[in-house]
Amino acid sequence: MIIREATRDDAEWVLHHRLGMFRAMGEPKEFIDETSVLMKAYLEGDWTRDYRYFLVEDKKEVIGGCGLSTFRLPPMAHQKTGIYAYLSNMFIEPEYQSKGIGRALLKHVIEVCENENIGLIILHASVHGSHLFKSEGFSGPEHLMHLLTLKHRRE
Repeated sequence: MIIREATRDDAEWVLHHRLGMFRAMGEPKEFIDETSVLMKAYLEGDWTRDYRYFLVEDKKEVIGGCGLSTFRLPPMAHQKTGIYAYLSNMFIEPEYQSKGIGRALLKHVIEVCENENIGLIILHASVHGSHLFKSEGFSGPEHLMHLLTLKHRRE
């Protein structure tokens, strides 16, 4: 299994995972159809400028992925760079779920954030995903969880 950063050539996987995630969450068909149209238009541009997507592959087959968007706020004592991240569209193909792949992907993204001095990861968790995020240290209500990634550097 490898985890790699997606390129513009991987746009079909970004769309597939985003729609798969919303389907798994039980969103209605109308929502998924409209989101599909919006995402296709978004992916036609250079989406890699403001959105990073990480793909999980097993034997060269894509089996999952998640997105990461960063933004910057004024710095503060526990977040000196002021760089934050929003994790989105985490999706593992159904036949690969409950095998530790989501956890490996999440740990990879957390490590990327730590290495890039991104001090806070924010996400909206689904009912199915909240346990994984909590087990990796995220806190807060499921509708907006967070993790201070640089806390070990303050000690």
